[in-house]
Amino acid sequence: MTDWLKYEWEWDEREAVFQVDLQYWELLPTLAYSHLVFISVAPHDPDAEAFSRSEERRAAALQHVLAEQLEDSAIFVGGIGLKNLIQFYFYTADESLIHRVSGICRTEPKLRVSCGHVSEPHYATYYCLLFPDDAKLQSVENAAYIKSVQHRDGDLSLVRRVCLFMAFASEESCDAFISEIPHLGFKVGMRESIGNNTHPYRIELIGYSTLKLCDLNRFTARAIRGALPYGGVLDHLQADFINRH
Repeated sequence: MTDWLKYEWEWDEREAVFQVDLQYWELLPTLAYSHLVFISVAPHDPDAEAFSRSEERRAAALQHVLAEQLEDSAIFVGGIGLKNLIQFYFYTADESLIHRVSGICRTEPKLRVSCGHVSEPHYATYYCLLFPDDAKLQSVENAAYIKSVQHRDGDLSLVRRVCLFMAFASEESCDAFISEIPHLGFKVGMRESIGNNTHPYRIELIGYSTLKLCDLNRFTARAIRGALPYGGVLDHLQADFINRH
Protein backbone atom coordinates (compact mmCIF):
# COMPACT_ATOMS: atom_id res chain seq x y z
CA MET A 1 0.00 0.00 0.00
CA THR A 2 1.37 3.41 -0.98
CA ASP A 3 0.97 6.74 0.81
CA TRP A 4 1.96 9.45 -1.64
CA LEU A 5 2.32 13.10 -0.72
CA LYS A 6 2.92 15.88 -3.23
CA TYR A 7 4.15 19.29 -2.10
CA GLU A 8 5.87 22.36 -3.58
CA TRP A 9 9.24 23.51 -2.31
CA GLU A 10 12.50 24.97 -3.59
CA TRP A 11 15.28 22.78 -4.86
CA ASP A 12 18.61 24.25 -5.91
CA GLU A 13 16.97 27.71 -5.51
CA ARG A 14 14.26 26.83 -8.03
CA GLU A 15 10.57 26.10 -7.51
CA ALA A 16 9.93 22.37 -7.63
CA VAL A 17 7.22 19.79 -7.05
CA PHE A 18 8.20 16.96 -4.70
CA GLN A 19 6.48 13.60 -4.47
CA VAL A 20 7.30 11.07 -1.76
CA ASP A 21 5.87 7.77 -0.60
CA LEU A 22 5.44 8.32 3.14
CA GLN A 23 5.05 4.63 3.93
CA TYR A 24 8.81 4.13 3.77
CA TRP A 25 9.49 6.36 6.79
CA GLU A 26 9.38 3.26 8.98
CA LEU A 27 9.74 0.53 6.37
CA LEU A 28 12.92 1.63 4.63
CA PRO A 29 15.45 0.65 7.35
CA THR A 30 13.91 -2.82 7.56
CA LEU A 31 14.43 -3.57 3.86
CA ALA A 32 18.23 -3.28 3.65
CA TYR A 33 17.90 -1.59 0.25
CA SER A 34 21.06 0.45 0.66
CA HIS A 35 21.73 1.44 -2.98
CA LEU A 36 20.11 4.55 -4.41
CA VAL A 37 19.35 4.59 -8.12
CA PHE A 38 18.43 7.97 -9.61
CA ILE A 39 17.11 8.80 -13.06
CA SER A 40 17.23 12.30 -14.57
CA VAL A 41 14.85 13.26 -17.38
CA ALA A 42 15.13 16.46 -19.42
CA PRO A 43 13.58 17.83 -22.63
CA HIS A 44 15.04 16.64 -25.92
CA ASP A 45 16.20 20.19 -26.69
CA PRO A 46 19.07 21.06 -24.30
CA ASP A 47 18.07 24.75 -24.46
CA ALA A 48 14.39 24.18 -23.63
CA GLU A 49 13.20 26.04 -20.54
CA ALA A 50 10.34 23.61 -19.95
CA PHE A 51 8.95 20.27 -21.04
CA SER A 52 6.37 20.29 -23.81
CA ARG A 53 3.00 18.66 -23.13
CA SER A 54 3.99 15.56 -25.07
CA GLU A 55 7.33 15.38 -23.23
CA GLU A 56 5.54 15.61 -19.88
CA ARG A 57 3.37 12.65 -20.89
CA ARG A 58 6.42 10.67 -22.00
CA ALA A 59 8.22 11.42 -18.72
CA ALA A 60 5.17 10.25 -16.73
CA ALA A 61 5.01 7.10 -18.87
CA LEU A 62 8.72 6.44 -18.24
CA GLN A 63 8.17 6.75 -14.49
CA HIS A 64 5.36 4.20 -14.71
CA VAL A 65 7.47 1.78 -16.77
CA LEU A 66 10.41 2.04 -14.37
CA ALA A 67 8.24 1.49 -11.29
CA GLU A 68 6.48 -1.47 -12.92
CA GLN A 69 9.53 -3.21 -14.36
CA LEU A 70 11.71 -2.75 -11.27
CA GLU A 71 9.13 -3.61 -8.60
CA ASP A 72 10.56 -7.11 -8.14
CA SER A 73 13.92 -5.77 -6.96
CA ALA A 74 13.57 -2.05 -6.14
CA ILE A 75 11.20 0.42 -4.50
CA PHE A 76 10.19 3.75 -5.99
CA VAL A 77 10.31 6.27 -3.12
CA GLY A 78 9.76 9.61 -4.84
CA GLY A 79 10.82 12.26 -7.27
CA ILE A 80 11.39 15.96 -7.86
CA GLY A 81 10.06 17.94 -10.81
CA LEU A 82 11.36 21.23 -12.15
CA LYS A 83 10.14 22.96 -15.32
CA ASN A 84 12.89 21.34 -17.38
CA LEU A 85 14.16 18.49 -15.21
CA ILE A 86 12.60 15.53 -13.42
CA GLN A 87 14.39 13.11 -11.12
CA PHE A 88 13.11 9.71 -9.94
CA TYR A 89 14.57 7.86 -6.97
CA PHE A 90 14.65 4.12 -6.28
CA TYR A 91 16.29 2.06 -3.55
CA THR A 92 17.51 -1.47 -4.16
CA ALA A 93 19.67 -4.19 -2.60
CA ASP A 94 21.01 -5.12 -6.05
CA GLU A 95 23.90 -2.89 -7.08
CA SER A 96 23.81 -4.34 -10.62
CA LEU A 97 20.23 -3.09 -11.09
CA ILE A 98 21.69 0.02 -12.70
CA HIS A 99 22.26 -2.02 -15.87
CA ARG A 100 18.54 -2.81 -16.15
CA VAL A 101 17.69 0.82 -15.47
CA SER A 102 20.11 1.98 -18.17
CA GLY A 103 18.50 -0.41 -20.64
CA ILE A 104 15.01 0.93 -19.90
CA CYS A 105 16.18 4.54 -20.17
CA ARG A 106 17.77 3.92 -23.57
CA THR A 107 14.37 2.94 -24.98
CA GLU A 108 13.10 6.52 -24.59
CA PRO A 109 14.18 8.33 -27.80
CA LYS A 110 12.45 11.71 -27.39
CA LEU A 111 13.81 12.75 -24.00
CA ARG A 112 17.30 13.12 -22.61
CA VAL A 113 17.53 10.48 -19.90
CA SER A 114 20.50 9.62 -17.70
CA CYS A 115 20.87 7.49 -14.62
CA GLY A 116 23.33 6.68 -11.87
CA HIS A 117 23.62 5.00 -8.50
CA VAL A 118 25.35 5.43 -5.18
CA SER A 119 25.64 3.54 -1.92
CA GLU A 120 23.35 5.19 0.62
CA PRO A 121 23.08 3.02 3.76
CA HIS A 122 21.42 5.76 5.80
CA TYR A 123 18.89 6.73 3.08
CA ALA A 124 19.82 10.41 3.17
CA THR A 125 17.99 11.22 -0.07
CA TYR A 126 14.72 9.91 1.31
CA TYR A 127 14.94 11.27 4.84
CA CYS A 128 16.74 14.58 4.20
CA LEU A 129 15.58 15.55 0.71
CA LEU A 130 12.23 13.94 -0.10
CA PHE A 131 10.50 13.37 3.24
CA PRO A 132 9.04 16.66 4.48
CA ASP A 133 10.02 18.20 7.79
CA ASP A 134 7.45 20.42 9.51
CA ALA A 135 8.40 23.43 7.39
CA LYS A 136 7.96 21.53 4.12
CA LEU A 137 4.76 19.90 5.33
CA GLN A 138 3.34 23.33 6.10
CA SER A 139 3.61 24.09 2.38
CA VAL A 140 0.58 21.83 1.85
CA GLU A 141 -1.43 23.91 4.34
CA ASN A 142 -0.10 27.09 2.74
CA ALA A 143 -1.27 25.97 -0.70
CA ALA A 144 -4.73 25.22 0.71
CA TYR A 145 -4.86 28.63 2.40
CA ILE A 146 -3.86 30.37 -0.84
CA LYS A 147 -6.53 28.45 -2.74
CA SER A 148 -9.16 29.68 -0.28
CA VAL A 149 -8.01 33.28 -0.84
CA GLN A 150 -8.21 32.80 -4.61
CA HIS A 151 -11.72 31.36 -4.22
CA ARG A 152 -12.76 34.63 -2.51
CA ASP A 153 -11.20 36.57 -5.42
CA GLY A 154 -8.30 37.79 -3.30
CA ASP A 155 -5.04 39.21 -4.59
CA LEU A 156 -1.95 37.08 -3.94
CA SER A 157 0.80 39.32 -5.28
CA LEU A 158 0.73 42.24 -2.85
CA VAL A 159 2.68 42.29 0.40
CA ARG A 160 0.42 42.25 3.44
CA ARG A 161 0.53 41.55 7.17
CA VAL A 162 0.67 37.85 7.98
CA CYS A 163 0.29 36.57 11.54
CA LEU A 164 1.63 33.19 12.64
CA PHE A 165 0.39 31.64 15.87
CA MET A 166 3.11 29.50 17.42
CA ALA A 167 2.21 27.06 20.20
CA PHE A 168 4.43 25.67 22.98
CA ALA A 169 4.14 22.94 25.57
CA SER A 170 5.29 25.14 28.45
CA GLU A 171 5.27 28.79 29.38
CA GLU A 172 9.04 28.61 29.92
CA SER A 173 9.61 27.48 26.34
CA CYS A 174 7.37 30.24 25.06
CA ASP A 175 9.29 32.82 27.10
CA ALA A 176 12.64 31.50 25.88
CA PHE A 177 11.50 31.77 22.25
CA ILE A 178 10.59 35.45 22.59
CA SER A 179 14.23 36.57 22.48
CA GLU A 180 14.64 34.75 19.17
CA ILE A 181 11.71 36.46 17.44
CA PRO A 182 13.46 39.72 16.31
CA HIS A 183 16.33 37.69 14.80
CA LEU A 184 13.78 35.79 12.72
CA GLY A 185 12.38 39.02 11.28
CA PHE A 186 9.07 39.08 13.18
CA LYS A 187 7.38 41.27 15.77
CA VAL A 188 5.71 39.91 18.89
CA GLY A 189 1.93 40.10 18.96
CA MET A 190 -0.56 38.75 21.44
CA ARG A 191 0.10 35.96 23.94
CA GLU A 192 -2.51 33.61 25.34
CA SER A 193 -3.10 30.31 27.06
CA ILE A 194 -5.58 28.10 25.22
CA GLY A 195 -6.42 25.68 28.02
CA ASN A 196 -6.15 21.91 28.04
CA ASN A 197 -3.92 21.15 25.08
CA THR A 198 -0.54 19.52 24.39
CA HIS A 199 0.74 22.98 23.38
CA PRO A 200 -1.39 25.37 25.47
CA TYR A 201 0.84 28.47 25.33
CA ARG A 202 0.52 30.51 22.17
CA ILE A 203 2.30 33.57 20.86
CA GLU A 204 1.57 35.59 17.74
CA LEU A 205 4.34 36.48 15.29
CA ILE A 206 3.69 39.41 12.97
CA GLY A 207 5.47 39.85 9.65
CA TYR A 208 4.89 40.74 6.02
CA SER A 209 4.71 38.61 2.89
CA THR A 210 2.86 38.12 -0.34
CA LEU A 211 0.61 35.09 -0.67
CA LYS A 212 2.57 33.61 -3.52
CA LEU A 213 3.34 30.06 -2.45
CA CYS A 214 7.13 30.35 -2.67
CA ASP A 215 7.08 33.53 -0.54
CA LEU A 216 4.67 32.15 2.03
CA ASN A 217 6.68 28.92 2.30
CA ARG A 218 9.85 30.86 3.10
CA PHE A 219 7.92 33.01 5.58
CA THR A 220 6.44 30.11 7.55
CA ALA A 221 9.67 28.09 7.36
CA ARG A 222 11.56 30.83 9.21
CA ALA A 223 9.13 30.66 12.10
CA ILE A 224 8.79 26.88 12.21
CA ARG A 225 12.51 26.20 12.13
CA GLY A 226 13.21 29.04 14.55
CA ALA A 227 10.73 27.66 17.09
CA LEU A 228 11.86 24.06 16.72
CA PRO A 229 14.66 24.21 19.38
CA TYR A 230 12.05 25.41 21.86
CA GLY A 231 9.53 22.70 21.02
CA GLY A 232 7.25 25.17 19.28
CA VAL A 233 4.88 24.36 16.43
CA LEU A 234 2.86 26.48 14.02
CA ASP A 235 -0.79 26.31 15.10
CA HIS A 236 -2.28 28.39 12.27
CA LEU A 237 -1.81 31.55 10.22
CA GLN A 238 -3.92 34.56 9.34
CA ALA A 239 -3.26 37.08 6.59
CA ASP A 240 -4.84 40.40 5.72
CA PHE A 241 -7.25 39.94 2.82
CA ILE A 242 -6.75 42.17 -0.21
CA ASN A 243 -9.33 42.16 -3.01
CA ARG A 244 -8.12 41.66 -6.54
CA HIS A 245 -8.57 44.87 -8.54
